Amino acid sequence: MLQYDPHQHVNSEAWQALDESERIESVRQYHRQNRIRLANESLHATTHVMVENQVALGDTFAARAVLLRLMAEGLDRHEAIHAIGSVLSEQLFAALREEGGADPNAQYVENLNRLTAESWRKRAP
Repeated sequence: MLQYDPHQHVNSEAWQALDESERIESVRQYHRQNRIRLANESLHATTHVMVENQVALGDTFAARAVLLRLMAEGLDRHEAIHAIGSVLSEQLFAALREEGGADPNAQYVENLNRLTAESWRKRAP
């Protein structure tokens, strides 16, 4: 199993070679080993995985560029994953509430592009 560390860039090929359950378990293991308490371990790990999956797409999706920009603005990689995950979670919940309408992917990318380290710090717990 891959040794996941959200502070280090993930090898995209190795990450994509894992199945989804292995990815989730590797994220869980990181948080357990570092004694990071989570309100919902499964949801937290799954969100990490969804963001890492998007980052692994490279330049074909906005997440990688946003991650690097947030890090350049002063967030560490783990914080940047959480910031992107918060936008992803908001978009998922919005999509569940709505029927039809605007393209949720376009809205998600727009929200990612508006995300800054400063805006994340203002709303992070």
